[in-house]
Amino acid sequence: MKHLYIIGARGCGRETYSLFESCKESLGDIECVGFLDDKSDALDGYNGYPPVIASVENFMPKEHDVFICALGEPKWVKYYTEIIERKGGKFISLISPKAYIGQNTIIGDGCIINTLTTISPDVKIGKHVYCGAYTNIGHDAVIDDCCHIGAFGFLGGGTHISQCVTLHPRVNILPHKKIGNNAIVGASSVVVRNVSPDTTVFGIPAKKL
Repeated sequence: MKHLYIIGARGCGRETYSLFESCKESLGDIECVGFLDDKSDALDGYNGYPPVIASVENFMPKEHDVFICALGEPKWVKYYTEIIERKGGKFISLISPKAYIGQNTIIGDGCIINTLTTISPDVKIGKHVYCGAYTNIGHDAVIDDCCHIGAFGFLGGGTHISQCVTLHPRVNILPHKKIGNNAIVGASSVVVRNVSPDTTVFGIPAKKL
């Protein structure tokens, strides 16, 4: 049996545990045994969750251990997943049974695809990408590693989301637009032109803050 550890025991971690419970039948012989978090009391006051085992820094993966990273900020997703990968740890993806995945779509390791997400054909998704509920991703889109796409996001066909991008809930991106590395797009924004790396944009149309 494989043992799953969720990195992060805060809100996103608890949501991810619920997602695991909804799709574990399709994952085969796997059990979620706990969380990795440097806040040992992160789950105090919450019921029905496995315990916080250790911090990421102090945990050493074993042969049958697998991981998923449930953190809301891409820079920390990249930081902590790289720690586990350097220790030889392996990541799995959690895909809701209520998500739609089009043909020829590639999804990297460590992704979280929430309920009622729609991913059109021929999409390429890198490692450790988070897709919130009701995300809609158009055909031929490319999403690089460690991106966070909030609930109800829409990515038009042919869009390119570079590494460590944050798209807050209800963002709409017109087709064939590119969002540069580490950019942030504010909630409910409409992106009508390319967004430069390390830039925060917001509004309709989205403009640099």
